[in-house]
Amino acid sequence: MKLQLALLERAARENRVAHLLLFHGGSALHQREVALRLAQILNCPNAGSEGPCQECPTCRKILSGNHPDVSWLKPLKATIGIEQVLAWQEKAYLKHYEGEYKVSVIEQADTLTLPAANSLLKVIEEPPERTVIILCAENAEGILPTIQSRAQLVFFPNLSEESWLRGLAEVDEQEASLAFRLSGRNQNLAADILQHGVLWLQEWVGKFRTAVEEEDFLKLFALFPIDKNQALLCLQVMAVQAQEGIKNGTIRPYEFLAIGKAIDVLRQQANPRLVIEVLALELFQQGGAGCD
Repeated sequence: MKLQLALLERAARENRVAHLLLFHGGSALHQREVALRLAQILNCPNAGSEGPCQECPTCRKILSGNHPDVSWLKPLKATIGIEQVLAWQEKAYLKHYEGEYKVSVIEQADTLTLPAANSLLKVIEEPPERTVIILCAENAEGILPTIQSRAQLVFFPNLSEESWLRGLAEVDEQEASLAFRLSGRNQNLAADILQHGVLWLQEWVGKFRTAVEEEDFLKLFALFPIDKNQALLCLQVMAVQAQEGIKNGTIRPYEFLAIGKAIDVLRQQANPRLVIEVLALELFQQGGAGCD
């Protein structure tokens, strides 16, 4: 990874970096840090072999998110829709304000809807002059193949728990460790768990399990209201636990498949309450949840 990033930085210094980069795997935080550093190298007037100077007005603007030629795009809800990409597309073709390069970073690019991805492809096929687009994704397979084929892929390996904890600022280490374990060592999912609260998530999952084990539909009412992002987070953690349970022989595969189906349906703009209730009824019919 260090060698790959060193070569990437060298290409940026020599003005021969690819116009489309696809960062995938690892931590979203790590991807964001590398994207910031590349944006600085491409625009810092004092950049050298050690990287950007970090002291000039350009470096400071990029770091604070105030540089007019460095933009960030991420999901407003669960996905990045066509409206967001069309608005971004207009800005992408504007002239440079003050930088050498325009850098556009699209976070969670694997959440692009198909119309949004096709709209993005039009810009990729005819990129504006001195523009670098960086797609950040947890899973490269979630990116349209026609986009993947035009990108330079940069893989980020998973960090160890210790390395991930070192990258966090002002968090309870015990809570962060628990979030990391609940996520199945998925750093992006662990960060989401921390953001929403480990205690809240454990309580919600516990109530869902109780309702399913007792086949008591009325107990599901205590799980709501819940928004789409919260529901996705809970289902993802339940999927991790189900996967571990299958390995340990404490959970039957049907539960993991049912949760996976619920996640897919929810990502397609379905009502979170309806998805949760349908999942619970499906598990009722299969004889309750086998979660510990």
